[in-house]
Amino acid sequence: MRAALALSILACGCGGGAPSEPDADVPDAAPDVAAEIDAAVDAAVDVSDGPDIDSIPWSTGDDVGYGVAFKDTGNPGDAMFIGYGGYGAKLIPTQLWVTALFRATLRARGVRWVWAVQGPADPDYAGDEIGNSKIAAAMIPLVSAQTSVVIVAAHSSGAFVAQELLEQLAGGADPNDVTKNLLVYFALDGGGGVSQAAIDRTRNAYFVSSHDGATQSANYDAMTSLASEFASKGGFYDNDASGSGCDAAAEWCVHDTLINTKPHDPTDLDVPDDYSDFAGRPVCTSYLDAKL
Repeated sequence: MRAALALSILACGCGGGAPSEPDADVPDAAPDVAAEIDAAVDAAVDVSDGPDIDSIPWSTGDDVGYGVAFKDTGNPGDAMFIGYGGYGAKLIPTQLWVTALFRATLRARGVRWVWAVQGPADPDYAGDEIGNSKIAAAMIPLVSAQTSVVIVAAHSSGAFVAQELLEQLAGGADPNDVTKNLLVYFALDGGGGVSQAAIDRTRNAYFVSSHDGATQSANYDAMTSLASEFASKGGFYDNDASGSGCDAAAEWCVHDTLINTKPHDPTDLDVPDDYSDFAGRPVCTSYLDAKL
């Protein structure tokens, strides 16, 4: 099944990768860019009451992991969120997406700790370069008896990268199973290749597609197939993207409605803008609202 799913994603160049982890000594992809992010987000979305997420810099670098940014928002709560960008999503735009999600819904859900993970270097994640082992090592000590949920949301090829983390946790990275039954996984029109053992450790796993009218997002077949395979954990969710502005049959534009409710290019996906510009284009939260 994995080969077929990868081919679907490769067709547009926004797919994913495979489980493995040679990330320990890879240099970080980007420096601390808090000032740039602050300016971009302030221009894109209103700041509401609550913790000022932009006053806290993102942590990046070798300790955090290649392609990864981490932030303790200080929000009262005990939940965690990890957002995986798809192929073509650089670290800064992925941070902007996670910031927009925090403002829109994660803060109210008691999420305190957030990770943003850039998309893989190759559509099929052939390089296994992302620092998932560093995420696991940082996340596990934060889990306590009060931890309510660990949310993992992965768009497009980011699903392959997220599933690498799930496989690591199932394969020994979490020897005391402290994350078992805390993980809620959302594959947002992504790919497959995840094992039953990895899914069994989750509380729920949802495979999410999107539609605007008769047009389904590009990886609909992959999502429905995986949802059927893992139906006992939650199954399929089909986001209603009506009013997205996508042209009829523009399946890759609809693909991006799971990030940005009004994608910038009505004919295709526009990864840099759809992940970073939410002015008048609210971030998509429907899958979180429906399933958490």
